[in-house]
This record gives sequence, C-alpha cells and structure tokens, in this order.
Amino acid sequence: MGPPLSVIYVSYDGALDALGASQVVPYLLGLAKRGFAVTLISFEKPEQWRREDLRGRIQARLDACSVRWRPIRYNKRPRVPATLWDILVGSRIIASEAQRAKPVIVHCRGDIAMVMARWAGLPRGTRLLYDVRGFFSDERVETGSWRRGSVLDLTVKRLELGNLRRADGAVVLTRRAAERLRQRRPSLPSIQVIPTCADESVYTPPMPGQKPEFGLVYSGSLGTWYMGDEMRAFAESAAAAVPGRTLFLTPDLNEARRLGPAEWAEIRSVEPGAVADWLRRARALFFFIRPIPSKRASCPTKFAEGLASGLPVVCNRGIGDLDEIVEEERVGVLVDNFSEAAYVAAAQRLGRLLEDPALSGRCRRLAEMRYSVRLGVDAYCQLYDELTAGVAMTNCERGGTT
Repeated sequence: MGPPLSVIYVSYDGALDALGASQVVPYLLGLAKRGFAVTLISFEKPEQWRREDLRGRIQARLDACSVRWRPIRYNKRPRVPATLWDILVGSRIIASEAQRAKPVIVHCRGDIAMVMARWAGLPRGTRLLYDVRGFFSDERVETGSWRRGSVLDLTVKRLELGNLRRADGAVVLTRRAAERLRQRRPSLPSIQVIPTCADESVYTPPMPGQKPEFGLVYSGSLGTWYMGDEMRAFAESAAAAVPGRTLFLTPDLNEARRLGPAEWAEIRSVEPGAVADWLRRARALFFFIRPIPSKRASCPTKFAEGLASGLPVVCNRGIGDLDEIVEEERVGVLVDNFSEAAYVAAAQRLGRLLEDPALSGRCRRLAEMRYSVRLGVDAYCQLYDELTAGVAMTNCERGGTT
C-alpha cells in the first residue's frame, strides 16, 4: 500500500462559520478517515477567529483526523477590492501548500475558491474539482445586488465560464443544476449530484415521549432571498392547525425583530452546536426562499437538518429539487404561492400530516437514505476515484477506514 493521496480543499466559507462547521468540516473528517491526506484552506472572519473556545474545538476535531488547517483572514469591505485581495492571497497559499503536499486533487468549494486555484499555477496533472454551490452571478442579478450586463456581471460570468472549462469534474446540489452544467459544457468529464447533507449523529429525532415546545421552527440567516415577512404571515395562518409559538434560530436578530412584536415568535441566536437540540423542540421546520430561477440549483442546509431531526418541512415551490421530493415522499407540505388562501390550505395539510404517527420516522429515514453526511462522503470518495483513475490505486480501492 502506497502513501495516501493528497487533497487540498479550498473554501471561501470559514470553518468557524455555522455553514463551514456543518457543510465543510464533517465531510473532510470523513474523507480523512478514508485515508486521504487532507489540507483545508479556509477564510475565517475576524469576529469568529477571536473566539478562542470555538477555534479550539474546530482545531481539535481536525487534528483528531490529521486534517491540516491553513486559515486565512477574510476581508469584507470594500467588496470588490477585498474579494480580489482574498483571491490573490488565497492563490499564493494554495501554490505554497501544493508545493508541500503535492496534491492529486484540489477541491474548490464555490467559484471564488475555483478562481484561486486556477490562478495558483498548479503543477500539470493536478485535478481541479469544481464544487458548485449555486450560480453566483445569476443569484446576484436576480436579488438586485448588481445589474445584468454590467461590467461586474460580465466579469463574474467570464470567471464562472473559465472555472467550468478548467474543471476536471464538478459537484452540484440538484439535478436541475447538473442539467444546466451539461448544457454549458457537454464534454465535462465527470459530474456528481451531492445534495446538502446533515450529520445524522448530531441531528436526531426527539426522545420518545418528548413533547414539542414550539409549533414551527426556522433556522438560518434572514434577508436577501429568505422571505421573512411571508414566513411570519404563514406562521400566523398556521397557528390554529399547528399549536405552539414559532421559533426563529438566526444570527440576524435585528432582521428577525423587524418582523413584528415578540408575541408571535421566540427569537434566539444560538451556537451552531446547539441548533440540533432546539430543532427537536418543534413540531415542523419551515422556510420560504425567493423562487428565482437560480434557486433551482439550491438545496438548503436546513432541509436535511430538519428531516434528520424527524421534522416535516414546509417550504415554497421552486427551490432546487424539492418540488419532486417533499410531498411525494410525504415528509412535508409545499406552499403553492404567497397568499392567505395558500397559507391556510398548506397549514391545514400540515395539521393532518402531523397526525400521522409514522411521520417522524419517515422523515428520518429519508434523511438517512438521501441526505446523510455518510452518503455525501461516499459520493465524494467515488468522485475522487474517478478523477484519479490511472494515477495510482485510489484510497477507496485501498479500503480506507470509515
């Protein structure tokens, strides 16, 4: 058996962020347990980095699986110059780590990470994996962040096209996103649909006999494409069918409080590690996301976390592949539009669904079958094998430990 294959994973999201802690770190720990030599390059926000307790916990988790961590300071303002500076610094660090680690694969989470890797001047033969988390330029145009056809829009689209042309393989979150990438580059060697997953050892259903304290729960950021006003209107319409106050778990406390008086909801900002416990205290999870075309490429993290917690999910139509999953699998309710009548109808369907004693188990089984981190690691391992075929015996073929 030869030495482990080396992988550099580049994330513009920080490992200390809630997203990084749930959607980056668990996958890397799983891949390291399969025998890959993993280096994580991440961009950490100063306010998070100052939290020594959080930093120590993440470092300990990575050290336990021999994952090397190269954190870089994230710069936010002014937006364009700060991002360009981060790209230049990131490309230099990637080049330095590539000299040390001699990676077979550089795994890039998102477009900015992919640009960094392209600009790093990697050795010939290094495979670039383009992990597409969404169609960045389309999202910014559709949410009004910038104007379609502007210099910034055209520049970002050119970078996205360059990323796709250079990629040796791609990961997307939804079937619709895969179809779009194949249209843009039919010759793409390898593409894998890996939806956003949840750690099923962390997100678990309530204990038998545990009674819910809340009716609906929302978890995550607010603003941009998350429709706070519409969620409040639905929660008020659902009060008769779903007993209990609404719970908002969000770092955006001011945005949550803007939605109205505190009587209708409890609003909390909790540590990422505490989210799972709070989810277990509710009857159902809900979220509304602006159904813009680019969101067909999205698979919300909260969806997998809710299912793994045994909660049915209420959401609007037009998000990722959820239209074909939620009601067909009988794990939730789709809201047809943002009207009072649609809210009442959806709430009544949810009330009837909650009477099904098999509901929680059905939600959990779907999470285990389609949205488990374990399955995500399996899929990444398979894709790594495809990218490294012919280079050496791959780690999955070597039978790395799980």
